[in-house]
Amino acid sequence: MRDHVRFQSGEFTPPNAEPGQINTNRYGYLLATWLTARLKERGFDVSAPAAEDWGWLLGITSDGQSIIVGCGNVDGTSDEWLIWMQVDSPGVISRLFKRGSPPPNALYGIVAAIHGALSANGSVKDIEWFRVASRGEELDHAPTPI
Repeated sequence: MRDHVRFQSGEFTPPNAEPGQINTNRYGYLLATWLTARLKERGFDVSAPAAEDWGWLLGITSDGQSIIVGCGNVDGTSDEWLIWMQVDSPGVISRLFKRGSPPPNALYGIVAAIHGALSANGSVKDIEWFRVASRGEELDHAPTPI
């Protein structure tokens, strides 16, 4: 399953500096708040967006699993965006005893909700899903996450 999505939209470009913005070249607060609202509409427990130096971070709790969702502008652009997600890894002790290991499809519902929200937004175009390999190279590009 692809867990990164890149797309174009002028809707999320901020008119001014964003609240809590750490890096003046990286933004995405409008995208993060829009995404939070769309995920909450679909029944997910989503934390308030938190500023990072690379964009914005959301935390989602789903069926006892913690999912991290990052979003922000693609470096050097004002209308190209990236959203990525991953299951938050359990601690060392939990892994030793095989507790807290995420099911293989822990992200499916969130990925489907994000894809549906992006597809339904008329300002979003050029949706491209992909995976990222261990060395950072992009793999398996497609218009859908699965």
